[in-house]
Amino acid sequence: MNSLFRVLLCILAVVSSPAMAQTNTYEVRVANRAVGTIEARQKVNGHEKMISIQTHIQVMLSKVNSVITTEYSHNVLTHAKSSRITGKNGEDKMTTTHKEGNTYTIVMNGERSVLGNTEIQHCVGDLYFSEPKHVTRTFSETLGKFLPLKALGGGEYELQLPEGKKNIYKYDNGTLVQVEVDHTFGKAIIVKSS
Repeated sequence: MNSLFRVLLCILAVVSSPAMAQTNTYEVRVANRAVGTIEARQKVNGHEKMISIQTHIQVMLSKVNSVITTEYSHNVLTHAKSSRITGKNGEDKMTTTHKEGNTYTIVMNGERSVLGNTEIQHCVGDLYFSEPKHVTRTFSETLGKFLPLKALGGGEYELQLPEGKKNIYKYDNGTLVQVEVDHTFGKAIIVKSS
């Protein structure tokens, strides 16, 4: 009877254990002027992990809101969704990635593609929560494909984007503190604020 009580107590402790959650907030700066915010949230519950990144940017008369969500099970991506809303006709973008067996179905702005025989274990959203030591490529939830990630040393990493652009991620003691973004409207700096 005593051992049954211990087993039930252990099961109750595991089932009722709280999920770990982490929120990081960043300020987006262009020409040394604050133009927006990024709120990155991660929730880990046992073998499940969810990441949500919400971005709000306003530069002059242009406004961009984006949301990226990823869901992992046993360190493998099962679902990702990225949406960018600008309010301008034809500029809104949506990408979904869904694991089906050994493949991923990716739908980007209505166009379907398949990524086969792979398990996605690291996405761009993960860069907001941990230094990507030993990671050489990461999956872009927005672009629906893998991008090369190169360690530069000193806690800096270069994410190589299409068209020769690149973002530089800077970490201090494993925490993302700054991102230099090579963007169409110029260079932006993302700085951790809390």
